[in-house]
Amino acid sequence: MQEHYQNGIRDMIKMDVNNDISVDVAGITTRNGGCNVCEYLRGLMPEICIIVLLFIISVIVGYAHTAFDPSSSTLSLEGLEELVEFIKSLNVFEIMLFIFFNNAIKSLIAFVFGLGFGIIPLVFVVSNGYVLGVVTYLESMDNGLVYVGIAILPHGVIELPMILISAAMGLRMGLLVFNTLTGKDVDLKKELLQGLNIFFRFVAPLLLVAAAIETFITPLLIALFIGSI
Repeated sequence: MQEHYQNGIRDMIKMDVNNDISVDVAGITTRNGGCNVCEYLRGLMPEICIIVLLFIISVIVGYAHTAFDPSSSTLSLEGLEELVEFIKSLNVFEIMLFIFFNNAIKSLIAFVFGLGFGIIPLVFVVSNGYVLGVVTYLESMDNGLVYVGIAILPHGVIELPMILISAAMGLRMGLLVFNTLTGKDVDLKKELLQGLNIFFRFVAPLLLVAAAIETFITPLLIALFIGSI
């Protein structure tokens, strides 16, 4: 009886250990079958801070440059009007998918092509930040900053962090390439698989949510604000 009781205790301990075990899949720590995204993002904080700071500076420069020389916006927004016209020709579900794939593909490129010494994600962040600054100035002059906030924030609070995280992941890949050139022991394949796992399990789904909000909710809020409904 005592031996049976002791065996039962040992089995319970084993079950508890097995339930709490951490498993590494493609370089990502998981617990209880779930991807530990928070742990990955904590390790990515230095790159995220650099990317966010660069993005904010780019937005400010774009805004200030356009305020100083409004005619410069013509070159900055070249091709944007054609894109807007193309989007208007789509139905709402096509618009959502277009926005999603446009953001997802560009974000994935910013990450993967970060292997080229991190140049692509930096250019990606600077160019997008600058254009956002230009658009913010022009729209604020026409409709006010409140309108700009309503047009950007509902989906932007999800979309922008995902895009910036992708760029930060790309920057990290570029820095790791530099480390390998200096003779440091870096497993680039493991880091790439880890980033791809995070992108497809975390970044891409939230970009889809942001695209849905931008398609179905943001226009409704704008219409309510301008009093057209």
